[in-house]
Amino acid sequence: MKRFIAVLFVLTLIAACGQEQKEVMIGADAGPAPAEGYIVQVGETYITEQDMERELAGMPESRRMMYAAPGGESRLLDEMIKREMFRQEAVRVGMDQSEEYRSRVEYLSRLALVEMFLEEKIQGQVTVSDREVRAYNDENKDNEFTNPISGETSPFEQVRDSVRRLLILEKQREVFENYMAELMDRYVVKAAQEQAVIEMPAPGMEDVLEAMEKAAEEVVESVPAQPERPSIGGYGN
Repeated sequence: MKRFIAVLFVLTLIAACGQEQKEVMIGADAGPAPAEGYIVQVGETYITEQDMERELAGMPESRRMMYAAPGGESRLLDEMIKREMFRQEAVRVGMDQSEEYRSRVEYLSRLALVEMFLEEKIQGQVTVSDREVRAYNDENKDNEFTNPISGETSPFEQVRDSVRRLLILEKQREVFENYMAELMDRYVVKAAQEQAVIEMPAPGMEDVLEAMEKAAEEVVESVPAQPERPSIGGYGN
C-alpha cells in the first residue's frame, strides 16, 4: 500500500511538471475570426485590412507619409502587432482598471474632440484649385524650384503636390486666425489675480496641431523607432 502511494505521488509530480511546461498560448481559444477576413491574429484579437486603414486615417499627414514608402505597410503592421500585444498584457495585469489609465483616456479623448473640431471647422473648409497651384509655381519656380548651381528647374508635376499642401496650409492658417480672433471675443480668458501676468493666446494653428500631435505620439513612444523617411530634395530651403 505504501509503495502504491509513493508511485502515485511520483506520477502526480510528473503530471504537474508537464502542465507547467506546457503553458497555454494566449489566443489559443480566441473567438471566431471576422467574417471579412483578417491579416494576422494577435492573441485574442484579429488585425484586419480595415484596422490598418483606420490606423492610417487617424494619423497626422506627416506621420502617414512615412508609411507610403516601400515597406511602409510591413512596418505599420509590425507596430500594430507589438502595440496589440502590449495592450492585451496591460489588460491581463489589470492596468485598464487603474485611476491613471482612466485619467489618460480622459485626456486623450479631449485631444480627439479638439482634433475633430479642427478638421471639420478649419481644415475641412479649405480647398485649393489647380489654377492656384499652377499660378504659384509659375510665380515662384525661379526662386523655390530651381537649383542655383545647375540652373535646373524641377518639373511642375514633381512639385505640384508640395505646392498644393503649402497653399492649403496658408489658407488654413488664415481661417484659423480669423476663427481664433472670434473665439477670443466670445470667451472669458483671464488669469487669477494672484498669478503673474500672462500673455493671452496668440493665433497659431501650427502650435495647436503640433502640441496635439506630440501628445498623441507619446502614447505609442514605447514602440521601437522605425527608420527615418528619406528626405525629399528641394532647392528653396
